[in-house]
Amino acid sequence: MIAYNREWLDALLIRTTAHSWHKNGLLSNEQLVALQEQKPAPFYSPNLFIRIGLGIFCLILMYAVMGLFALTGMLDSEAGLTAFGLFWAVIWIVLLELWIIRSLHHYGSGLDDMLLYVATSTFLGSIYASFPSWAEPVVYCWVALPFLVAGSIRYLDRLMAAAAFGCTLLIILLTVNEIPKLALYLLPFSGMAFSATVWWWVRKAQQRVAWRHWQGIFVIVELLCLPTFYASGNYFVVQQVGADQFNLPQPPIGWFFWSFTFGVPVLYLALGLRLKDRLLLDIGILAVAVSVFTFRHYHHVMPLAWVCTIIGAVVFVAAYFLINYLRKNPGAFTYESGAEAELLQEIEAQLIQQFIAAPTGKPEAPKETFGGGDFGGGGAGGEY
Repeated sequence: MIAYNREWLDALLIRTTAHSWHKNGLLSNEQLVALQEQKPAPFYSPNLFIRIGLGIFCLILMYAVMGLFALTGMLDSEAGLTAFGLFWAVIWIVLLELWIIRSLHHYGSGLDDMLLYVATSTFLGSIYASFPSWAEPVVYCWVALPFLVAGSIRYLDRLMAAAAFGCTLLIILLTVNEIPKLALYLLPFSGMAFSATVWWWVRKAQQRVAWRHWQGIFVIVELLCLPTFYASGNYFVVQQVGADQFNLPQPPIGWFFWSFTFGVPVLYLALGLRLKDRLLLDIGILAVAVSVFTFRHYHHVMPLAWVCTIIGAVVFVAAYFLINYLRKNPGAFTYESGAEAELLQEIEAQLIQQFIAAPTGKPEAPKETFGGGDFGGGGAGGEY
């Protein structure tokens, strides 16, 4: 199912975790070296700037090649355009699978990313070219969805996963919008229901060790669910959609959407504290700011400059005292760098435990174990 070598992906996960644990004093130098020797990960994964540069170079080269072939006159007819797109989509996928991934062992290098994106867009464009002019937008979304889902699953691509999420949301909203007389009432709640359902499923999916390679995709989808859920019931969004689509100056049950606008940020913050979830806390803080500006848009209590100044001052003071508190009282939360999510630690620990326990040469000295307080209280490190 995954195009990349699963053993190397596990090794990459182990090495990343080992470096983090070594930085926090949980692994000795000898254990770190032993882990790296036991599980090599010979992927080519350059840094972000090289990845962007390779992606841009690959994009220019691919479109230059396709442009030269387009000069032959294949694009003069609809059938020729469809055949042209299908042909190059197959070429790019074959190059991606057989050369870039299997031969050159690229993983997130920019070349594999761009080949995937161009192949998918070229393939979908060739199919769209044969659609009649009266085709509804929901038809385009239905055609694109399976390819976006397949690309995100096989190539572990987060951008494809985000596009699949947006495509599914559009399908639901466009379908609900066609329901006569009830669309105005169902649109906000359909967005809420979809976001909440996907968020719940993603939280459950992240607990499965067998799906550990898709953790990055799950995080992206979770990140999209939280603002989407809030935006679905935000008073400003609902009011603007009602005015544009249904010519209603005020949405029905406005009291509910006002309560939703201010209640959901509090819910996010409460759940973030209870579940020890940094993402919920961050989105909750942003939602608080959005709720304040939403209220300010309809009720001019004071000038906008004063509102921004007061909010900034409150956030600054709160951040200052919270940082000082977390530095002195590390527990479920910590301000120190390197703190990781509890769930991801549990998954990675299952992968790395067997290698730490395995003999790798000379026996370790007693002072290098987790006992005796050599690692600052048994390796607690202020994490959870």
